[in-house]
Amino acid sequence: MWRSASVLACGLALACLAAGCHGKRASRGPAPLPPLRAVSWMVPLAVPGFGEARVAVPLGAVSPRPLLLALHGDADRPEWQCGSYRSVTHGKSFVLCPQGAPRPDGRFTLGTSLDTKRELRAALPALKAKFGRHLARGSVVLSALGPAVDIALELALEEPSFFARLVLVDGSLARLTPNFSARFGEMQGQRVLIVCSEATCEADAEVRARSLRPAGVDVHLIRREHGGGMDAEGVLLIAKEWAWLVSGDARFPR
Repeated sequence: MWRSASVLACGLALACLAAGCHGKRASRGPAPLPPLRAVSWMVPLAVPGFGEARVAVPLGAVSPRPLLLALHGDADRPEWQCGSYRSVTHGKSFVLCPQGAPRPDGRFTLGTSLDTKRELRAALPALKAKFGRHLARGSVVLSALGPAVDIALELALEEPSFFARLVLVDGSLARLTPNFSARFGEMQGQRVLIVCSEATCEADAEVRARSLRPAGVDVHLIRREHGGGMDAEGVLLIAKEWAWLVSGDARFPR
């Protein structure tokens, strides 16, 4: 389980914000941070034991900013996801894009779910070490494309309160069962955005999406008529839903 993984807990100290562990300063409000600076809006991140991730950085931020974690699809590149989700988040949040496993054509795919979990457990503390207080504690938005959707649902089932808001694009919803929905809602899962095209929408997508609502989880299902994946239309559709997806989480700038 993610909460029991000491490396993740030590790297992000996720429970600290909810517990109010800022000492006396918390009662007066946090002091502004120095503006976040970087050589570019997207920077590489060394991940011990894995290839370099990419990070879209909220340049100029003077307060802790939350994280969107983007799992790419097959024959993909991490920088493509970081660019797309920087647009979605208006450059106001961190976007972490793990590299995954290299392919012969110079692109990348994800490994097994176990490989992906190991990569994330190495990447998240590395991100915290690099950006320190500029990275907000608390839950993350987890996005996934294509075959990564199944992995994202597995991660969310293991730790719903951490992966509390999901963006699932053009992937299998087989894991989205009533049992999944019940656990996700019971353990503080919040919202799920599902985007699928005519070619990838499963026949029971609507039924699976609806199973989240009785568990107290808000869900939006978008069926596209044309295109697919994170093309220009897909990015625009997600961007239009962004305010809804992060509504209620004050860490996300409006």
